[in-house]
Amino acid sequence: MAETQLYLIRHGQTDWNVRAMLQGRTDIPLNDTGRQQAMEARQRLAGVHFDVVYSSPLQRAMDTASLVTGWPKERISPDRRLIEIAFGPYEGKDPHALGPGFAAFFTDPPAYRPPEGAESLESALERTGDFLAFAAKNHPGQTLLVAGHGAALHAMLTAALGNPLDQFWAVNLDNCRVAVLTRDEAARGGWRLTASDGTGAGAYLKKYLG
Repeated sequence: MAETQLYLIRHGQTDWNVRAMLQGRTDIPLNDTGRQQAMEARQRLAGVHFDVVYSSPLQRAMDTASLVTGWPKERISPDRRLIEIAFGPYEGKDPHALGPGFAAFFTDPPAYRPPEGAESLESALERTGDFLAFAAKNHPGQTLLVAGHGAALHAMLTAALGNPLDQFWAVNLDNCRVAVLTRDEAARGGWRLTASDGTGAGAYLKKYLG
């Protein structure tokens, strides 16, 4: 039987990405570079047949999924379990100006305490973990594209690999980069990371706090 595989792709660049502003659930669209990144990802993934495509309902993720696959958005399944972590009052802010309390989000995830109105990392792990269980149960042997966001996809990777919270940023998916999870019930978190074109944990620290 074919293995269940999830191709996790982060959305393309937005103007807020360029300015290193926290987007969270603010519905910022792709910019021209982001659309080009999605088309380049389409070329890289041209040999992959996707049985189904899931996406965060935010437009930057939905548009990325549509551009990467060539599927109309009506054919893509939006799923709120894939939405970005909410940053509450921090959305639209420069993280450099938020002090050490927010810096822990990148430098020491177990110590991060969200402000009122924001989501915790533990909550993100729970909902993305629920999506993983859903995918394994409902799509055995299929290949899925899962379009989402930096923090939410890292929560999914953490849950999938059974990693501790201090390894939250270990893979680092920049805009339109891909990580592939393959179902493996014997693995610690039920999945194996079988491919990734991420660049390592330090890139997030440099971009948002450097």
